[in-house]
Amino acid sequence: MQTSSQGPRSAAGSSEFIEGIVRGLPKVSLHCHLLGSVQPGTVVDLARKHGLNLGAHTAETLYDHSSYEDLGEFLRVLDVVGSVVRDRDDLYRVTYESLTAGGAAHHVLHREIQISPPGHVDVPYPALIEGITAGMQDAQTDTGITSNIVVGLCREDTPAAARQLVETVIEYRTPDVVGIGLDYAEVKGAPAQFAPAFIRAGEAGLRRTAHSETGPPRHIEVLLDELGCDRVDHGYHVVDDPRITARCVQEQVPFICTPVSSDIGRYSGSGDGSHRRIAQMVDAGLKVAIDSDDPPMFGTDPTHDFRALAHALDYGLEQLAMFTRNAVDACWLDTAEKAALRSRVEEGIAALMIDMGPGAEKTPAAKTRPD
Repeated sequence: MQTSSQGPRSAAGSSEFIEGIVRGLPKVSLHCHLLGSVQPGTVVDLARKHGLNLGAHTAETLYDHSSYEDLGEFLRVLDVVGSVVRDRDDLYRVTYESLTAGGAAHHVLHREIQISPPGHVDVPYPALIEGITAGMQDAQTDTGITSNIVVGLCREDTPAAARQLVETVIEYRTPDVVGIGLDYAEVKGAPAQFAPAFIRAGEAGLRRTAHSETGPPRHIEVLLDELGCDRVDHGYHVVDDPRITARCVQEQVPFICTPVSSDIGRYSGSGDGSHRRIAQMVDAGLKVAIDSDDPPMFGTDPTHDFRALAHALDYGLEQLAMFTRNAVDACWLDTAEKAALRSRVEEGIAALMIDMGPGAEKTPAAKTRPD
């Protein structure tokens, strides 16, 4: 069971000390959407390139973080971003930027990029993959970050459309495409109806995950039992059902949580920065990993999501490193690749512990856990 060690207040409780930990921590990214990671300046550049009108929006005003408590408004802006990413060069650029400045610069060692083919206007699937993989390859050459692709099915489309996308993924399968996901608004697409698409993906050897941001808790069991998922994106409501929580603890189901975006969307708390749901998940012994979802759209980055938890929940290096170790366990690399990633992670954690000195591994200060 994961626990958060409590220790006396010391230099370890300072913002500077926490900053050293979260910046230096090696990270593994399993829940970051390509379209959601496009910087606003890049959106403006690409709109200009394609002669598209963004109205009064500038790079400074395009992303209104506070308005994304309304998931529909967030998805509307996400579709605007998709509308400007139109060709191979665009896909190369946004992938490369996401993996380098938005990944390796934050000590992200590996990312499984979540892409959404329905979100790209008139981009054939093979061209989509070609541009993305080219960006992945150059990012690895330049920074060492490794990456794979998870293809998201849109739950606001029909189950037939989802099944067709799976068939397309299978037809044009490349080694970089390791699995499928299920995204967009859960209230508009309950998971069970997508079981045929997920079963077909599993038959083809694709790994499976799905978003479950709003619940109810029984959706978690639908993902596990009917869709064959071996990890869950978000899933905060699992703690509302003790039986399902106990099952997920026993089976060590990974939950890939995104603190900042989920707090704004009121999934992992109540918009107050307490991140109480994530605290409850960790305290229950659930296997939690951390990522940044749609970083620039929510005013965050891979470092800041760890920073938010360190400050809100008094997590030290011990717990923050556990999040990364859990992500290594949950990632979809093959055995040899996963062993190599684990070695890099452990080397990074060991070096960070030496750099930060005594107290780094413990919780900076005792504090009452939010209810």
